[in-house]
Amino acid sequence: MNSPSDVLIIGGGLHGCAAALFLARAGRRVTVIEKNIAGRHASSVNAGGLRLLMRDVREYPLSLRAMEMWENLADIVGAEAAAACEIRLGVSQIAVAMEAAELQWIHAHVQDMQRRGILSEEVVEPQELRRLLPGLAPSALGGLISRRDGHANPANAARAFRLAAEAAGVRIIEGCALRDLTPLAAGHWRAETDAGPMEAEQVVNCAGAWGAQVAESVGETLPLEVLALSMMVTARVKPLFAPVVIGIDQPLSFKQSAVGSLVIGGGISGKPCLDRNTSFVVMDRMASSAAATVAAFPALAQIPIVRTWTGLEGKTPDGIPFIGPSSLHPGLWHVFGFCGHGFQLAPAVGEIVAQSIVTGRPDPRLAPFATDRFVRPDHRPMSRSSA
Repeated sequence: MNSPSDVLIIGGGLHGCAAALFLARAGRRVTVIEKNIAGRHASSVNAGGLRLLMRDVREYPLSLRAMEMWENLADIVGAEAAAACEIRLGVSQIAVAMEAAELQWIHAHVQDMQRRGILSEEVVEPQELRRLLPGLAPSALGGLISRRDGHANPANAARAFRLAAEAAGVRIIEGCALRDLTPLAAGHWRAETDAGPMEAEQVVNCAGAWGAQVAESVGETLPLEVLALSMMVTARVKPLFAPVVIGIDQPLSFKQSAVGSLVIGGGISGKPCLDRNTSFVVMDRMASSAAATVAAFPALAQIPIVRTWTGLEGKTPDGIPFIGPSSLHPGLWHVFGFCGHGFQLAPAVGEIVAQSIVTGRPDPRLAPFATDRFVRPDHRPMSRSSA
C-alpha cells in the first residue's frame, strides 16, 4: 500500500498538474497518476491559443481569471519556466467572416456581449482587417477581434506546470494506469493502479478523453464524445503577421510560430483509438482545413506541409466541460471534457478547483459546469448566438 494522500488526481495533463500545484501549495498531500507521460495528449498537442475571443459566456469568468494568470505566469511557475512557454499576449486573435451569414453573426454577437457587459471583442471593418492581416483574400467581409489575446507553446506550458507541481511536493507517477476505483467509508477512496493500491481522502478525475470511463467505473454516466483533433505545420516562411486567425463557420485556425512555420488547426477530427491510447490523422479530412486556409489567404497555397499530428480530447453535448463534484459520490471531482478549448482555462480551473476542494464549497463560477446538468429538468443547451 502506498502512503495515503489527501488528494489523488487521475491524469497528468495541464489541468491535472495545475490543480495539483494549487492543492499542494494549500498544504495538501497530492499524488498524480498518469498512464502515459504527463502532458502527452491534448495538453501538449493543441494550438496553444490564449483567447477570450468567441469564448462561451459560461466560460468567460474563468477565462478572464486565466488571462490574468497567463500574463503573470512567472509568479506561478517561475521566471525561467514561464519564459520557455513563449507566451505572446496582446498580438490579438481575429475571427474572419468569409460569408454574409458569418458577418451578420459577428454584429449580433458583439451586441449580445455588450448587453452582458463584456467589451473585449470588436467588429473589424474590411480595410482595417486587411491592414492587420496582409494577404487576406478580397472576399473577406470583416472580422471580430480580441486584442488582448495571443498564444503560447502548449508542450512547454504543460511541462512548466508539471515541474512547478513537483517542486511544491506533488508526487507524479507516470506509466501508472488506474485499474479500479472504489469509494470507502467516510468519503475516502481506494484506487488500484499499476503502482499498487492507493488511498486518498479525495479524488479528482482529470483523465481527459478517458474521463467518462473513470466516471462510469463508479456508476456515473457523463456524456462525452471522443475526438482526435488534428494539427499540421508548414515549412518556415518569412514573418506574415502576428495575430492568430480563426474561422467562424469555416475550419480555419492558424498562427505563425516563433520559428516561422504556420501551425494550422481548424477543429478537424482524425481517428481516435481510445483503447490503444492513440489517434491518427485522416488526411482526406485535413484537406478541408487546408482549403479554408488557402481560401482566406491565397498566397499560402504553395507552402508545403511538413508534419501532422492529432491529440485525444473529449467533447460534451453542450460544448463546455465538466468541472465540479460528483453528483453521486462525496470526495470525487470531475474536471474534463474541455471540447478543444481548455488550454487557456487551465491555470484558473486548477486554482478554482483547488480552492473549492480546500474550502469544501464549490466556487459559484463553476455552477455552469455541474456534472449533473444533463439530468436536471432546467438544463437548456445554448445556441452559438448566445455562446
